[in-house]
Amino acid sequence: MQAHIRTVMSGHLVTAGPTDSLVDVAHEIAALGIGAMPVVDKDARLLGIISITDVVNLLHDEKRLDTMSARDVMTVDPISIDEFATADEAIGLMRNALIRHLPVVREGRLVGMVTVADLIRHLLKTYPAPEVA
Repeated sequence: MQAHIRTVMSGHLVTAGPTDSLVDVAHEIAALGIGAMPVVDKDARLLGIISITDVVNLLHDEKRLDTMSARDVMTVDPISIDEFATADEAIGLMRNALIRHLPVVREGRLVGMVTVADLIRHLLKTYPAPEVA
């Protein structure tokens, strides 16, 4: 039986609001060492996502992060997956979209994030043990 993504995802969420200062978001991403931050409304509905690549590109281009909000740079309506989808479905979505962070939703509300590292840990649980000679 294939695992539901809710058993693989991280339920510990760090999120931003659409009006949060982008410089604050960038500091939090850097301090926590996370690769992406979902942007949600007051009801935890997924609005967008900001990746470390978004932030790096803005900094490299010498943009003023303190004049921008999360809404200004987030990817709107990001690809997400339902909590009852399978790990295989998540892997397929992530491979096809070339993404490393996938928001997990329940009726449009963010309930978790799954990353490629989460999926590696999940897949290694069933990886065959090496044969002993």
